[in-house]
Amino acid sequence: MLCFLLVSCNKQSPQLPSNKGIEIDENKVSLLAINQNLAKKEDRLLGRFALKKDKAFKRSAIGFWYKIDQLGNGSKIKDSVNCKFSCKLISLTGNILQSDEKRIVVGKKQVVSGLEEGLKLMNKGDSATFIIPWYLAYGMKGNEPLVPPYTSIIYAVKVFN
Repeated sequence: MLCFLLVSCNKQSPQLPSNKGIEIDENKVSLLAINQNLAKKEDRLLGRFALKKDKAFKRSAIGFWYKIDQLGNGSKIKDSVNCKFSCKLISLTGNILQSDEKRIVVGKKQVVSGLEEGLKLMNKGDSATFIIPWYLAYGMKGNEPLVPPYTSIIYAVKVFN
């Protein structure tokens, strides 16, 4: 007759060192609340701005506005794909701040997150316009001297085949 004995050990959950308490940093909490309110306000303003500019603009799941201006015939842009595109960085007042050609590997965070996510909505050969809120662009720090802190921007993009 065989008899099995099953034994298990209960692993104790990790504990904080005695000199580390659970403290709430009131400054962090306040700053987070302020930035969340600023982001909500910016979303409302950009929504009105985008639809006034062109009713074809759609809001993405993460919060930028986009419209495909011209359809290409290339493959879908995905993570880890080399992507070559031309882009114009434009202020909300319509001033062209920078015009450039870029080559990036999508998903490697080589451009602002709003632009990178926008590229993933495109096929090679497409051209599109993205209205990107500050929190998906250059954020609280900006990209001086071109983009001040807390500044939403527009990108006009053409992806090459």
